Amino acid sequence: MQTSAFLNFIDSRPDVQFYFINDGSTDNTENILKELQGSSDRISILSLSHNRGKGEAVREGVLKALLTNANYIGYLDADLSTSLEEFYNLHQIMLDRNADIVFGSRIKKADTNIERSLARHLVGRTIATVIDRKLKLGYYDTQCGAKIFSAAILKQVVNKPFLTKWFFDVELFMRLKKHEKELNIFEIPLSSWHNVKDSKLNALSFPAVIKEIYILLTKY
Repeated sequence: MQTSAFLNFIDSRPDVQFYFINDGSTDNTENILKELQGSSDRISILSLSHNRGKGEAVREGVLKALLTNANYIGYLDADLSTSLEEFYNLHQIMLDRNADIVFGSRIKKADTNIERSLARHLVGRTIATVIDRKLKLGYYDTQCGAKIFSAAILKQVVNKPFLTKWFFDVELFMRLKKHEKELNIFEIPLSSWHNVKDSKLNALSFPAVIKEIYILLTKY
């Protein structure tokens, strides 16, 4: 992430508060985040004592954000594969449509710039198809790391830890299916998304991914 671009963004968006979650990193991550925090009073840091996986890191950040008076809470990947501007656009769509949930979708179209390796795309679509055939969520891309929720709705589905590390997004949607009222949910094709080459999801993750798919299909 380019610090100057981030600070320019947050300076121009007075309605935005950022929470950075340090998931038990043992490198210089915490010092970098503290330096960034000193640049704006709308940047907060939550450092977990040990690595708990993306799902629980996101959940802890959401729980902290819920202690504020925010009406909307969202999360996106720290590598900014979805840009800050694109993410903010999802927020604007949420306001315009009076939505409960808006999330990005990496649908490649003629007018979009979706850069994703062929291998990751094929693996991702295979996994998504298997999950959707069983759980019947009806969405194209539950795994895109750009989602915004009404705080009131989100509060009801993050009270318990997630069962999986890679598929906590799917768990969120499964919990939402049990909500007492019909929700206004919009899946919005992103205009731009860039694959990050050093993603932690790789061939070595395959056994863990299979295990988590099994957990999803048996627990939900």
